[in-house]
Amino acid sequence: MAVFRIEKTRDYTVMSNHHLKDRTLTLKSKGLLSMMLSLPDEWNYTTRGLAAICREGVDSIGAALKELENHGYIRRTQLRDEKGKITDTEYVIYEMPQCEPPSSPGTPLPGTAKPYTENPDMGIPDTAEPCTENPAQLNTNQTKTDLSSTEISNPIPSNPPTPAGARMGMDRMGARECYREVILDNIEYSYLVQDSHIDREQLDEIVDLIVDTVCSARKVIRIAGDDYPAEVVKSRFMKLDSSHVQYVMDCMKDNTTYVRNIKKYLLAALYNAPTTINSYYSSLVQHDMYGDGQRGRG
Repeated sequence: MAVFRIEKTRDYTVMSNHHLKDRTLTLKSKGLLSMMLSLPDEWNYTTRGLAAICREGVDSIGAALKELENHGYIRRTQLRDEKGKITDTEYVIYEMPQCEPPSSPGTPLPGTAKPYTENPDMGIPDTAEPCTENPAQLNTNQTKTDLSSTEISNPIPSNPPTPAGARMGMDRMGARECYREVILDNIEYSYLVQDSHIDREQLDEIVDLIVDTVCSARKVIRIAGDDYPAEVVKSRFMKLDSSHVQYVMDCMKDNTTYVRNIKKYLLAALYNAPTTINSYYSSLVQHDMYGDGQRGRG
């Protein structure tokens, strides 16, 4: 008889297990809700961002969100201006369903005429006074316990409460560390550092640059002199893998011209890596087969 043993580590998540026992939910929706409840406070993300860290497609994420909404775990409210025009949408996530499930899967909830556009902005506002100023937000704090979802439960009740400013700083640090772990996994960092041909310091610089870019609060990010929507850049950076990183490092090694701003150069190289990597290595193969075999010479 097989025996399964669980080795627990730090960074526990405190959440209700109601949705895990809800037999009306699919496994995908249970997993997505658990992941969203485990994210740090003030976590802002889009369906594309969720797709990047879940390795699921945008359509699949949207379908899971729709299922959670139909079962009362997500409430969506359309926001209107003084003229009654729909401006944005606010999302609130609950650990316990807030309404009875519809009689059939196709029955829409009020205000669900156009659910989940391709890239709705979703964030997590403050728990005390849910803000409706930020568009299309998801709020995972409405029905959570007083403990932060990513903090280890502390049995000592005498600890003084953390000031709001310090708490926000810790939340941002927690979000950054979460992104770093995902990025290190995406690029197979543990595999790359074992390669004797890899410059460890340069690799760490590239990792830091990717993390900085993904965690940037800017709405637009400049790449090679052009401004791109931050979400587009972040989505592409979250899809980088070990081959892309090795490609960028090879480009740096083969480059013989002086680079005045190495950060901008790396930023552009990383952003363009998915679209130029195949052509780059194809040209090297052609050069080695039909050229003089000497790279970097005219």
